[in-house]
Amino acid sequence: MKRSSQSAFSLYELLVALALISIGTSLAIPSLAALQQKSEREALRNHLHASLHHARLQAVLHKTSVELCGSHDGANCGRDWSQGWRMQFMNAPEHIMLIQQHRSSTPLRWVGFDSRIRFHANGTSPSSNGRFFQCKGKAMAWQLILNRQGRVRLASHQENLEEAHRCQG
Repeated sequence: MKRSSQSAFSLYELLVALALISIGTSLAIPSLAALQQKSEREALRNHLHASLHHARLQAVLHKTSVELCGSHDGANCGRDWSQGWRMQFMNAPEHIMLIQQHRSSTPLRWVGFDSRIRFHANGTSPSSNGRFFQCKGKAMAWQLILNRQGRVRLASHQENLEEAHRCQG
């Protein structure tokens, strides 16, 4: 006589396995969402940093003033940097060098003397110093600080803590 041996999981074992998988998934999903938001914030910071460097470089290379401004549609300059920005020569604003559009769950904010950033032919930005920042809840996620010499730097953790009051309101 031949006996066929079959092995399988019982219903009880399958339910336990399914319960463990659902618990593991419910723990992983919030972490993945937080990781995605962090990645979006870092991508925005890196794009902005690259755009600021590019604007300064173009001003020096073309020996003319270059302007960056917030733009919600890519066609017009405005005060709001949350939807994107555009780069143009100041003496020929119809000549657009760059349009950067972005969508983010938390807004990008600029605090400075002027709503626009200008780089002169020597690379300086005397009237445009200030800081870009993005909040993470009531804390500062990151800051890019632009000085009068036209240099951009990432703020330290301590500077982010000191400026966290900007995210409270």
